[in-house]
Amino acid sequence: MRKHSLIRPAGVFAALLLVALSVTAAAQTRIVAIGDVHGALPEFETILKQTGLIDARRGASGGWAGGRSVLVQTGDVVDRGPKTRACLDLLMALERSAERQNGKVIALLGNHEVMAMTGDLRYVSPEDYQSFATGRSEKIREDAYREYLNFVSSQSLQPGDALPAGQISREKWMAEHPPGFFERRDAFGPLGAYGRWLRKHDVAYQSGDVAFVHGGLSPNFTFRDISDLNEQMRAALAAFDSGWQSLSRTGIIWRYMTLDEAILQIQRERAAIPTRENVEPKLKEDLEQFVRLVSWLVSANNPIWYRGLAVEPEEALGPGLEAMLARLKISYIVAGHSVVSGFEIHQRFGNRVFLIDTGMLGSAFGGRASALEIQGGRFTAHSAGREPQVLAPRSNVASPPAAAGQSSGAPQP
Repeated sequence: MRKHSLIRPAGVFAALLLVALSVTAAAQTRIVAIGDVHGALPEFETILKQTGLIDARRGASGGWAGGRSVLVQTGDVVDRGPKTRACLDLLMALERSAERQNGKVIALLGNHEVMAMTGDLRYVSPEDYQSFATGRSEKIREDAYREYLNFVSSQSLQPGDALPAGQISREKWMAEHPPGFFERRDAFGPLGAYGRWLRKHDVAYQSGDVAFVHGGLSPNFTFRDISDLNEQMRAALAAFDSGWQSLSRTGIIWRYMTLDEAILQIQRERAAIPTRENVEPKLKEDLEQFVRLVSWLVSANNPIWYRGLAVEPEEALGPGLEAMLARLKISYIVAGHSVVSGFEIHQRFGNRVFLIDTGMLGSAFGGRASALEIQGGRFTAHSAGREPQVLAPRSNVASPPAAAGQSSGAPQP
């Protein structure tokens, strides 16, 4: 007896048509990529309006106006600027409202988001701390100061002795822990509003043959694909949180230490182990593992820190980059992190790499807000107050040598 196919020819044709339509729809998806914001709220709103992602007539409070568009924000919303909390709130609100319109907001982690989560506070502005301050901040500081003194006492040290905070006086300690300090640390912790949200996000995003990342993808960094890269970062942040909590519970570090203070305290503990009796063998391994983890998180090749795509000579990095792109089956990388000269979106490596950090926070970098729009294979640069500029999507001609190192010279951790 002849067996009949479950799908008749007409059904096969319909299925193929659906696949073709879905591929076409994916190719026509409008993506708008915006780089480093650093608390520049008015500038962030301006470029969102200019690209039609929020309603220019109603402002940011009007919510998402981009329909099915996809906004990819490549990280570094926080630090440096005065309105980092408001910028995060805006991005979180847009993520929710975009979903209701079948649009999407992809908020990637930059090095400064990871710094906020891990206690590296070198670039937190006074206004940032102040935005977290409440009527209870003074009591919170006093309670924290007493807790810190108890920690110092438990270490058999004099206040300030061998501790990175350098506690010379109560006044100095209070100056280093202004109102809002502890509320901000908690907010970016594993249980905090921003910390929980950020820990759900990725470091890289791929749409078709375009990959988006904060710093860049290094040919020398070991990862299988974009999914694996994201899993590595999630695992590292989870391990960091677990390690920090464990070291705090055992009294090796104080829970509100900065990252630098904690590492110095861990190094002190490691150095003292040979002089102590009955030290648990696991303690040394835990300390070593935590230090290795931090080293991985701040590695120059880590995708949140990597600058090679912006500063390395194309002739030197090009072959490794091409091999990596072929392995990942992608054609383009869009990255922020390194402020480009002239504060205009810049192309390198035969138009394979688009650098979109144009120094939006003018007070720190002197630049302007910008966005890279990708649709139907066309790349368009939008710059605040200027006409859009169509960029060549593909070229076999390398960028001119003068572009090999286009860092503006402004500080860019």
